[in-house]
Amino acid sequence: MTDIEKKILVTIDTIGPTFISKLANRILENQNEVRECVRHFVKEKILERVENIMVSYKTKDDNVVVKHRNHTYYQLTKKGKRLAKEIEVEDFEVREAFKTYNKALQNSLDNSKKEIEEPIYAVIDFPFSQENNVKNILKDTFNLLEKTYDKTVTLRGKVHKEKLEELKNNIFNIVVLDNY
Repeated sequence: MTDIEKKILVTIDTIGPTFISKLANRILENQNEVRECVRHFVKEKILERVENIMVSYKTKDDNVVVKHRNHTYYQLTKKGKRLAKEIEVEDFEVREAFKTYNKALQNSLDNSKKEIEEPIYAVIDFPFSQENNVKNILKDTFNLLEKTYDKTVTLRGKVHKEKLEELKNNIFNIVVLDNY
């Protein structure tokens, strides 16, 4: 489990249901990264959406605040609570709600995405038997590539370098031509 995932679980366990932008601000992380982690946790049934119109959560001083939902709030499931209790709390700060919300700080966190390399043009040739394995690695990119089915499957198009490396390392009988 990554540090950001640990922070999310421990924070929601500590403060109760919250929404993504407030959670990102409280744990001082990029909002898009928090959103992806929350989506993953919902898919794994670690977090769930709050269905009630009114939501209550805790402040830093253990005061309980009841508020009308105007965002999508998330809370821990039983599985999530169990996972949160197993995490050794590391030294990270959970900021207090409202009083310390800093929009400029959140914007700088959101805009500080790691440099993402541009995809490069590549030709990938592999046997039919490996098509599902290649699809699993490339995911949505697979559908965007030009495909030729002959004696083997040939893909042409732009692919991220790390995906090409993953293909080379995990698929046998694959030929990858890039940087030409």
